[in-house]
Amino acid sequence: MNEEPAISVDMFAQAPRSQRRETVLALAVIVVVGIFFGLPSLPEPFGVDQGIYGYIAERLLDGAVGYRDVFDHKPPGIHAAYATAFSVFGHKMWSVRLLDLLAAVATGSALFLFGVRWIGLRAGLLAGSLYVAYYMAAFDWMSRAQPEAGINLMFAGALALAAGPRTWWRSPAAGFALGIGFWFKPTIVALAPVWIMVLACRPLGEPPDRWKQFRLDLFLAISGAFVFGIMVILLYVVKGAFSEFYEAVFRFNMRYHNRLQLLREWRQIGQAILFIIRPLFALALLLVLAIGIAGVQRRRRPAILGVAWLLLAFATVFWQASTAKSHYALVLPPMVFLASLGLDGAIETMKTITGRQARWRGALLSAVVAGCCLVLLNLYGLSADRWAKFIALAGGDLPREKYYATFWLKGAPGRGGYSVEDLRQIAAYLEEQTTPDQTIFVWGFRPLIAYLAHRRMPTRFVFRYPLTRTNDPRWWAEFLSDLERERPAFFVVVLDDRGRYHPETSKEALESNAALSLFLHSRYELDRTMTDFEIYRLRKTNN
Repeated sequence: MNEEPAISVDMFAQAPRSQRRETVLALAVIVVVGIFFGLPSLPEPFGVDQGIYGYIAERLLDGAVGYRDVFDHKPPGIHAAYATAFSVFGHKMWSVRLLDLLAAVATGSALFLFGVRWIGLRAGLLAGSLYVAYYMAAFDWMSRAQPEAGINLMFAGALALAAGPRTWWRSPAAGFALGIGFWFKPTIVALAPVWIMVLACRPLGEPPDRWKQFRLDLFLAISGAFVFGIMVILLYVVKGAFSEFYEAVFRFNMRYHNRLQLLREWRQIGQAILFIIRPLFALALLLVLAIGIAGVQRRRRPAILGVAWLLLAFATVFWQASTAKSHYALVLPPMVFLASLGLDGAIETMKTITGRQARWRGALLSAVVAGCCLVLLNLYGLSADRWAKFIALAGGDLPREKYYATFWLKGAPGRGGYSVEDLRQIAAYLEEQTTPDQTIFVWGFRPLIAYLAHRRMPTRFVFRYPLTRTNDPRWWAEFLSDLERERPAFFVVVLDDRGRYHPETSKEALESNAALSLFLHSRYELDRTMTDFEIYRLRKTNN
């Protein structure tokens, strides 16, 4: 049987031309896979979270300061990513989708480089390609372009750096990447043991220098992460927004998690695992194959790493106590890593079978072919509908309005819930009825209306969650003062947006707050009701 392959320090340094050609070709394959599976995502509109990030990014580009002028409890990484997309590609929703696709391809490329150094070129190519394909196909328009995509990119990059030849800049660069990932979401901290394991397995020299070098590399990585963190903190100190930044990102999130019902029961944990295993059934089966092959082929180290990585990735989902599909994006890299290990291990095992064991070759060949067919079938089922809509849209057979009408959640266009076409029509109406210097306000979780209408909201509380979740009197006083100081031309109330973390609708939350209800009904008159929204117009006597 094959021995576990050693990881060569000069695997890429002074690599022969043929090896460099194979690497370039493999990266090109990952790009092509990304284009194929990612192309239908480009015209997809924003979901709930993306609407919040998009509105905040637009305000940041207009000169607003994060957290002081626009509130979100998410760290600033995702807002910076959206602002970058708008700056580079234009102020359109497809700009974010394009950046998300590029990030997925970059993540797949980093997984390839990491996989090459741990399980070989073929397995690395499989891991990178499967990540890009499944990320674009299995995660829907609501679940992509989320902070988890940034974490995956930075963590995969840090793994590739840690697994490579030891040079003075790799460890600080890896730490810097992990630091960037932290400011997308702190859940990356749960994955840190995997990175440390990769660093510890890198050939460092002979004892006792080995562990001395490891400690030095670990120190340099921690320093790199802290350097980026200090840069972020200093940015908000200089802009005079540190207290708002700290209160939103740290204090609010501590309240947010402390008041949630965590996933404690085994039944809930099992349901959470099945939530992602079921649509990715092909990867799940190959994952089991990988664990079995690891023992036969003596690939225990990558198998242990992959299993540990997978368990810690699921831990991040339980940490957030939510089954939001976007949170499961962190589970995808270890799944494709193990699936690639399984396929590659089966192929390698077939090569070693001789003599009386030859009967097993047919079984393994059947397993490899079946695994590949399952993956293709799985990906087809996940992406066929998106490709059909994209082709119809590109060919002119599906008008953009009808295309947007296919994107809805908990309802349907014209019948409540989250309907992108409803939001687009409301935004178009508000843009037509107002001038660019006027403001509008949307009470609920739909800042996408303000983004699409190209109108500013008069307060930093662009969605109601921080107000109704904490009922902080200071924030309520600030919010009401903002509305009084710059009364919006239109006040939009969402009627039916009840959710897990906000059991009351926005309409009910408004009516239960005497001060806000008085402000609305004394200064505004009902203009119209459009599907799931009441639109109030400022009375002329209150202009």
